[in-house]
Amino acid sequence: MKLFSKLKDYHNLLEEILDKKTFSSISKSLLLSMIYKIEIAYKDYEKVKVNSISKDDFLSHLLQTIQKYCDHVKTVEPDSVQAEVLVTNHVEAVTNEKERSILTYPTEQAMLYAICDIEPKYFFVRKDFPLRNILQKVLVNGYKQNTVEILENFNGWSWDLAAQKQEDCVMNLIYQNLLMMQGEQFLFAWRTDRSAKKDYLQELRTSIKKVTGNDKYYVSLCKVLYLMASKKEKAKIQKHLEEKEENELKFYHEMINNSKTEEEEVLKLQKYFLKFLQRKIERLLLREEMLEIIYQLRYYQNSMLFDDVLVKEHSELMKSFDFVLKLAITKACKMGVIKIISMDIETNFELLKYILDTRMIDLEEIKIYVELENKNSIFIKVYDKDVFEKQGREEFYGNKKDIVIKKKKMVNLFN
Repeated sequence: MKLFSKLKDYHNLLEEILDKKTFSSISKSLLLSMIYKIEIAYKDYEKVKVNSISKDDFLSHLLQTIQKYCDHVKTVEPDSVQAEVLVTNHVEAVTNEKERSILTYPTEQAMLYAICDIEPKYFFVRKDFPLRNILQKVLVNGYKQNTVEILENFNGWSWDLAAQKQEDCVMNLIYQNLLMMQGEQFLFAWRTDRSAKKDYLQELRTSIKKVTGNDKYYVSLCKVLYLMASKKEKAKIQKHLEEKEENELKFYHEMINNSKTEEEEVLKLQKYFLKFLQRKIERLLLREEMLEIIYQLRYYQNSMLFDDVLVKEHSELMKSFDFVLKLAITKACKMGVIKIISMDIETNFELLKYILDTRMIDLEEIKIYVELENKNSIFIKVYDKDVFEKQGREEFYGNKKDIVIKKKKMVNLFN
């Protein structure tokens, strides 16, 4: 990563790399367009996803991958004979690490995915961990989906959730959990560390336990990983367990025998994840920390939970999510990060929950207009700076004096 750390013009730098490659002009143009779009979108991406690494670190690593691991790049049109392998496997790109080759549809998203796929991804896990192969598969898959999101969901002026598509939303969800709990730097180090000396999984487990005081997230993660395994993989895990020490055997056998369906275990995993966020919120002291957690919760509720179901659309999980969001909003108001709309905590929460569920990039640019229409209804408009975003009504049965924000006037939501 140090190779390009002082260079800021990544478009020109990529041109220098491509001058030494034998790619077609179409492939070169596509790569240059990809870098350009990433540079445009990254500012919004890192604002929405507060745990991301810097744009310089991201682009430096991407260009190194192109330079070191991409010797042959070929683009094919979807209706061509050459695209048969892509059509057959229902993918947008395929790679061959030994030949350092990429075959891809001529889109920036497909090209970015292919580059992520071809680069070495270590994610070292000790061999004595029985779910090692499944965990590594989840981490690799989650990393690729997380990276392509930069181009799929961000276009330089908006965060377009309608564009999100994931080949495996549960794998991506687990990766997003770890991203929010540990940060991108931790996952970047885990992915790129080839020394095989540091036990990142144990560090992850210890870090989570330090916040929650228990091992429930880790145990639940193991259950989900086991349920994601194929029959062949499960047989290998059972065989592996027979060779382990008795204490470890007991732990993993209980984990396997007590597992329910994958969907049930994924929901339990997410409830433990929300418990982690709850404990984290309770410890926060700084304005910047509160802002970060609000961005995280906003992103999380708009994440895909299962196929075609967002977190915020799942009734069972939303009860746990609302508890954590209410805690964050109430604390943010008490700290003076967000303006209080109503002194009634429940009304205040419902209004702010509605306001913060937005695709605006910068939450601190939110302005609101509040009007008490009658004794039973509060009317609210939400603006991105001075541009109208949405409006709604909230039932209200409290004392109108509880509405403390300036009424019939547009004001900034964040202090």
